[in-house]
Amino acid sequence: MGKECVRGGAALIRINVVAEGQTEMKFAKELLNPFFCGKLVVNARCVLNSRNNRTNYEYRGGMTNYARAKNDILNWLREDRSAYVTTMFDFYRLPHDFPGYEDAMHCPTHLESVEHLELKMKEDIDADIADSVQDRFIPYIQLHEFEALLYTDLSLLEDDFLNADDIGAIRSLREETADIPPEEINNGAETAPSKRLLKAINYKKGATPVAWLEKITIDKIASCCPHFSAWIEKLNKLVPGG
Repeated sequence: MGKECVRGGAALIRINVVAEGQTEMKFAKELLNPFFCGKLVVNARCVLNSRNNRTNYEYRGGMTNYARAKNDILNWLREDRSAYVTTMFDFYRLPHDFPGYEDAMHCPTHLESVEHLELKMKEDIDADIADSVQDRFIPYIQLHEFEALLYTDLSLLEDDFLNADDIGAIRSLREETADIPPEEINNGAETAPSKRLLKAINYKKGATPVAWLEKITIDKIASCCPHFSAWIEKLNKLVPGG
């Protein structure tokens, strides 16, 4: 199951990632593929939010509600029955209509909240698809948002800045968050990972944060981000002998 492409006589495992936005999509395509060294083939697309019925143009990106994300997940599972489907959604500002959301907000820790949401999302998706494809969905919600991964090693961001004020701001941010594990940097409107970066430097989503993460390396990220690491391990175990 999940095997189709063949290289050198060995069937490859394919993973389709439903990403919240362009940055997550770029990360999945450009960093996960080389990380898995060809053992897993990763494709990704952003959540479908709407379609122009006249031109058939698709508007993708951004998490507006669970219903649209669910529809995209189900469509990809049905369209591509030989691949697995996973997600890259942020816990920060997750729409309140996600399955299990209210109960998740009462969990003792944010990690438990995310694990509860992932469980309920899988149950909801599995309930709407045939038994033969239920084990192909692997939900993942990032604590607290994608930018948390950058806090694995903020020092590597300094190389991209020449202005002393920017470098100083990054160093101050490093000191401010030095004792906080990246996945525990909270989801406040002013203190979420991306908001802290935006306050410190002229941070923009897109290619730049993915380039920074490439320098940090997925191995190092996984060593500092247990929930991310558990997701990578789940994907790795799809490979026979993985």
